[in-house]
Amino acid sequence: MSFLEIRGLSLALGGRTVLDGISFALERGRLLAIIGPNGAGKSSLLKCLGRLYTSFSGEVLLEGSRLDGTPQKEIARRIAWVHQEGLDSLPYTVREFAEMSRYPWRSAFGGMSARDRECVEEALALTGADAFAERCLKSLSGGERQNALIAAALAQGTDILFLDEPTSFLDYRHQVETLKLIERINREHSMTIALVTHDVNLALRTADEILALKNGLVAWSGPRQGFIESGLMSGVFDTEFVCFKAKKDGMPYVAPSVFVE
Repeated sequence: MSFLEIRGLSLALGGRTVLDGISFALERGRLLAIIGPNGAGKSSLLKCLGRLYTSFSGEVLLEGSRLDGTPQKEIARRIAWVHQEGLDSLPYTVREFAEMSRYPWRSAFGGMSARDRECVEEALALTGADAFAERCLKSLSGGERQNALIAAALAQGTDILFLDEPTSFLDYRHQVETLKLIERINREHSMTIALVTHDVNLALRTADEILALKNGLVAWSGPRQGFIESGLMSGVFDTEFVCFKAKKDGMPYVAPSVFVE
């Protein structure tokens, strides 16, 4: 039995088929990168897995149990999200935002417990957000904000983390720092992670598994090395690529062939 399994998931939005018969499985502690061109259905798939979209057909199972009958609060104890939108106007400090993420574990009228505060402090320290914990979210730089969002997701105390374009709009330094943080959370804390990204090199560098979508269909599902060797990458992105290996660690990376002709 797989940890997270999707069977025949299809979704239509506004009369258009966005996802068509998506099936794949992810084992506990693995890092999955969902890649594909614009409009492939990547973010929509992540929203279906997290039950933000519920009007899809097919099954989403967590440890063999279907999520469609699971109360949202129970899902929030298992799955945390890192969202990118809607934070500019929030009048909360980083610490307050992280504290709010403990809601799945708190009673309707209960305050913060010692365990809640411990989880918040650990998450702030792990992400480095403790350095600006008393600042308002809307005052943060892009890199600081991403760390604050990840801290809040970690404070939620789940064993699954979803990230949608975690390095978008970040400069190179903060892209690297965010990437290293995600790897650390996955490797050292055994958290199962699924992330959506446009950055093929991020997927090749970080992910254990790759799910490549095109036009709402699965173009590839499996280990990252197999995706490189499959020869499917150019067809997925309608762009010819050249593959290299880094001298330092032998990790693969790619570039559009037009840049290396």
